[in-house]
Amino acid sequence: MLNYNFYPAEQQSEQLLIMLHGFISDQRTYHPHLDALRQQTNVLLIDLPGHGEDQSSEAETWDFPFICNALDDVLKQFDDYQLYLQGYSMGGRVALYYAIYGTMKLSGLILESTLPGIEDDEHRIERQRVDDARAKVLNLAGIEVFVNDWEKLPLFQTQKQLPKEMQRGVRDLRLSQTPSRLAKALRDYGTGYMPNLWPMVDQITTPTCIIVGELDHKFCRIAERLQPALANATMHIVEEAGHTINVENITEFDNIVLRFMNEED
Repeated sequence: MLNYNFYPAEQQSEQLLIMLHGFISDQRTYHPHLDALRQQTNVLLIDLPGHGEDQSSEAETWDFPFICNALDDVLKQFDDYQLYLQGYSMGGRVALYYAIYGTMKLSGLILESTLPGIEDDEHRIERQRVDDARAKVLNLAGIEVFVNDWEKLPLFQTQKQLPKEMQRGVRDLRLSQTPSRLAKALRDYGTGYMPNLWPMVDQITTPTCIIVGELDHKFCRIAERLQPALANATMHIVEEAGHTINVENITEFDNIVLRFMNEED
């Protein structure tokens, strides 16, 4: 079963916000949000396979059906709550897949800086090669070399505007991960290995909140296409934020999430 921690609301609440982190991170990335979120809702933080304190067997293939079933096993324990599933980037891809194939009814879906997969077969195969190459770096060079390269990606350049202490916190969280398990995560459910869900997103009738940063131009374009493809979705563009809204503007991220949950309650 996936590793998780439950944080009760400060007052009685029937809502449960399930939060899924991105690649080379874990549930601790959401710790700065707990005080604000728990004023309204219960919170469930989960470590995805290969991250944090996850103990998923490496003999298994951590593909999307595997993660969906593992998430089902966790959420079945909370079937008396109204379930709101949030995911950032990699976690958002998992959340999208679960919204289509999971068995537990969702009251809301919150997608931050994510996409429903790669449509073009050639582009998907090329991304698989990228994921595999990054996995080799993790296995051969280790976590610090990988993190140094990861932090140079255009997606994360806006994080350089954060206070130095916050930047160190993000880096320390990345460095604390286990390289061999991150490598397996890339090979099993990296972006290149995600099924193309674009043809299925219109099946999602769950109220959906899409969050993107205005400086993250690629994912703004994806969100502008995804929002009308969903049956019941709203989109929020956060000013002066890049890919990691939940890190770059904690207050605004929390406000958007809580307003969405209030509207759908």
